[in-house]
Amino acid sequence: MPITLYYAPMSPPARAVLLLIKELGLAGIKLKEVDTMGGGTRTEEFLKMNPEHTIPTLDDNGFYLWESRAILTYLVDAYRPGHELYPNIPREKALINRVLHHELSSFNPKTLGQMIPFFRRQTSVVTDEMKAKINEAFSNLELFLIRNDWFAGEKVTIADLCILPTIASMAHAGFDLSPYPRLAAWYDNCKVLKGYQDDEAAAQQVGGFFRSLVTEGL
Repeated sequence: MPITLYYAPMSPPARAVLLLIKELGLAGIKLKEVDTMGGGTRTEEFLKMNPEHTIPTLDDNGFYLWESRAILTYLVDAYRPGHELYPNIPREKALINRVLHHELSSFNPKTLGQMIPFFRRQTSVVTDEMKAKINEAFSNLELFLIRNDWFAGEKVTIADLCILPTIASMAHAGFDLSPYPRLAAWYDNCKVLKGYQDDEAAAQQVGGFFRSLVTEGL
């Protein structure tokens, strides 16, 4: 049976996995879109796979895995072991893992986490506090790019694939990258990725939707 990825087209974590699938050329993965707004992750069938009802979720012939960063590392280790996107070299892998952990624990809450209240219609105002957290997140990412062009060295890795969908979404939502020249240059360099154009299209949708919810502050 084919591997199935349950995803939502505008979800940055799901888009990171889609970028990896394209980059590795994993043609045998079935993509199944889930209507998250319509309760698609709350069905009995879905909850049996993923009781946390999150997107993306992977079904590898009965092996269920969620959390995008875990899916990224699993797909490389299981189907392209040793690939330069996540090489079997302890120090290189450690640098990649460092970025993945930073993205989860710090960058994501300060960026996408700030946008959630808008999507839930809890606010429509971009506050100075929100901008400060986003700018702090961008500033921290600049530090990863001081010595190299990519987030974990001189080659593209899953660290870059993990971060790109969020950066693209934030940029199209109206948050300026120009004060962060290394980050802006990295974003431009991502055009070499096989799934870049598709991800840009999704980011434009996210950005447009976010801007439609904002009444003040952008």
